[in-house]
Amino acid sequence: MSSESGADDNKAQLADVQAALFSLRDGLMNLKMSLLELACMTDEDAQQQAQLESERLMARLRG
Repeated sequence: MSSESGADDNKAQLADVQAALFSLRDGLMNLKMSLLELACMTDEDAQQQAQLESERLMARLRG
């Protein structure tokens, strides 16, 4: 009986570790996306490109 209990404990621990690893992966992916967004916001070339596209759009809207 104790070996079954030990096996169940090991399975429970493995499930906990897997859940923690998936949670860590999700957190790291969220961090990656946030850092990419921040890089785009602080990237001068990206800001200039966005401004140029905005100006072109406004010019087209004005006709």
